Amino acid sequence: MSRNDFEECTPSEFSGIYEAWSHREERLERGRWERTRMECLCLLQPYSKRTLKPKDVMNFPWDNPKDDSAAGSGTDETREEIMTRYREAKRAYGL
Repeated sequence: MSRNDFEECTPSEFSGIYEAWSHREERLERGRWERTRMECLCLLQPYSKRTLKPKDVMNFPWDNPKDDSAAGSGTDETREEIMTRYREAKRAYGL
């Protein structure tokens, strides 16, 4: 956007432009992470006893959309759930 275009924008026009730019950047970043996940999957698959899925290698926030109010609550129950899943995964992979 040129300086003249910027100076002629109304706040609502600028907000729309910024939202479109932000959405585009987020899509590009997700694409990079998805490629990284697939590379890791291809590298790890020969060493796994079972067929791996992309979500087994890396789990991203956009894989399981949840209510934002529950995210990051940090309760003891949430920590215990995480530790239980960690122990199960460790046992499943024979570590």
